[in-house]
This record gives sequence, structure tokens and C-alpha cells, in this order.
Amino acid sequence: MAELPEVGPWAKEKLDALARYLDFYTKVLKNQPWRTIYLDAYAGGGRAVIRAEERMAWSVPDLFGAAPPIDVDARELIDGSPRVALAVANAFDRYVFVDPDPDRTAELEALKAEYAGARRISVLQRTAAEGIAWVTAQPIARSTHRGVAFLDPFGAGLDWASIQKLADTGLFEVVVNFALSMAIQRMLPNSGEVPDGWAVTLDSYFGSRAWFEEVYQRRQAGLFAATGYEKRSDYSERLLDLYRARLRSAFGNVSTPRLIRSTRGVPLYYLLWAGPNRKGLEGADYILTMGERLSRRAGERSTR
Repeated sequence: MAELPEVGPWAKEKLDALARYLDFYTKVLKNQPWRTIYLDAYAGGGRAVIRAEERMAWSVPDLFGAAPPIDVDARELIDGSPRVALAVANAFDRYVFVDPDPDRTAELEALKAEYAGARRISVLQRTAAEGIAWVTAQPIARSTHRGVAFLDPFGAGLDWASIQKLADTGLFEVVVNFALSMAIQRMLPNSGEVPDGWAVTLDSYFGSRAWFEEVYQRRQAGLFAATGYEKRSDYSERLLDLYRARLRSAFGNVSTPRLIRSTRGVPLYYLLWAGPNRKGLEGADYILTMGERLSRRAGERSTR
């Protein structure tokens, strides 16, 4: 069995928002006739450990490149998204957990056995794209089913085509990790000379080459001006707007973004909700802006 993955402390904020939304969703639908599905396309093994402060991704290694030692006793064990979903008071009718790693799927199989008789769980050792294709090919329809898909890729490993498959069913809502600062920005050199492999990944992620025009503009002409491209000053906001517009076009509704920051206040990624129902949008907007409202209130108190 593989060691449990390590995550940053900010993962708790993301999982708390997911738990709140799933609780809201299942309460709304508990007396409705539809059968409900929860799809976790990047499930992991079900548990993780919070990195100690000295092991943050941006901590400085020693002169020989070695990472600081881990204080095992200081690590905090948390439930990952599969356990968060299984713990909701009003259970989904079916859970589908997808992960390509054999060690992680073995952990998910053990989780399935733990809930035997209490939850209907399918574990798929497949890529996210393959898992989404499998689910959307099942005999499900908007007249009989409703579902939530949690899309929490590591980096930019989420194809727009998979999101579109979920939207095309007319029955799925999605909660998406839009990894702007953690992944996408790192693939955008200032010069505009994006390596071919990165460009292909970004094309797949956004569903077209539209991202390039949102990030880059031609340098202003002048006597000593260099030719080529330069980044727009507001490219991050433009990319977020582009992605939200794509989600709105596919699903009909898209939430206010929830910015997740590191313990040092560095922007990491956004949580977004998209779906076909206004009721879901109301719940998602309330939950995804909750942390921001609490942060502002705390800041106001601290200045008094």
C-alpha cells in the first residue's frame, strides 16, 4: 500500500466547501424522485495528510538540495473527497470513484468494503477522461437521474471534452478546481513562446486556442520596441472569465469563484460550480462565498 499523499493546509478549505455543497444538494433532492450519482473523477485513496509547515511547496531546501525532515507526529490526517461524499447525511444512490493508480484504487476498494451494504460504490481504475466517458455511457437520463461530479485534477490535467460530456447529459452539476496559479500560469512564459506540449495541454484544458489571445498581445510598435508578444497585465482575470464563460455556455449557470489561498496568502486556485439549475447556483454561490465573507469580517474585527 502506498504512503498517504501529502496536501497543503488549504485542502481543508476546499473539502469543507465540497462537504457543505454536497450536504445542501442531497437535502434539496432527498424527497425528489430522481436517483442521485456522485462522481469523483480524481478520487485518490480516500485519506491524506496535511503537510507540516516546514514542508510547504515553496520552502527553501538546504545547500545540498535536501528537503527538511518530516515530523510524522505533527502531521494531521484528513478525509479526502471520497470519504467526505460518503459521510453526507443524505447519501447518494450511487458513488463512482475514479483513479488510474493501482495503489489508490486498492485503497478505494477497501473503502468500498468498509461501506458494504450501506453505500453503492463503483471503483474504476481509469483516467478521469475514461471514467467520465464510462459514467456518461451508462443508462442514465435527465428524466430519472441527477448528479454531482467533483473535478479536482492535479495541475492542468482536465480535458474540456470531459466537462462537455458531463454537460451534455443535462443532469450533472460540476464542482471544478480551476488551477490558475498552481498550474496554468506556470505554462505561460512572458515571451509568448509557449512550448508545443504546453500549448496542446492548454488547448485541451480550455477547449480551444482562445486562451492565447486572453494572455498575450503584440508588443507595441516603436523605434526600439522588440517584436513578438507580451503578457497582458490582466491576463489572470481574463483567463478566469474565459473559463467561467465556457462553463456557463456548457451548463447554463456558473458560480461566483472561490479563491483558495496558501497559508501565506498566495493565490493557488479557484473553486467553481456549474450546472443546469438555478437552485444549485443559489446554493453554490452562498457556500463558495462563505469563506470570503468570514475572512472580511475577521479582518474588520482585527482593525477595531
